[in-house]
Amino acid sequence: MAITIGLLSMIQLGESHFDSVKVGQSMAFTAFALCLIVSALECCSETDTVLTTAGFDNKQMNWAMLVEFILAIMVTQMDAFNRLLGTTELALREFAWTLIPPLALWELGKFLVRRRGAPAPRT
Repeated sequence: MAITIGLLSMIQLGESHFDSVKVGQSMAFTAFALCLIVSALECCSETDTVLTTAGFDNKQMNWAMLVEFILAIMVTQMDAFNRLLGTTELALREFAWTLIPPLALWELGKFLVRRRGAPAPRT
């Protein structure tokens, strides 16, 4: 449900901030693809941050994430994919919006889990 809300928010952001529903749809499409990468890294540990190098130990997973990232870029940057999927080219600022919020929210969630799981300080 959180991903759905996030993707709908991306569409709304495109419409309100970038004056284009098509930009919002392209941002949502790209954000979904990038969420798959972030969630794969997040699954490496229930509590550890995704920003550790331990998540990159699996070469097959690294290749899969790289291909997914390249495809996510191609879908919005190549005219053939734009026509096929109804997407539009994203500027760097719009593309950043597709990655930073999902990563930040997942990291915040893990921070809260780590904090809740920590033993209470003794007085």
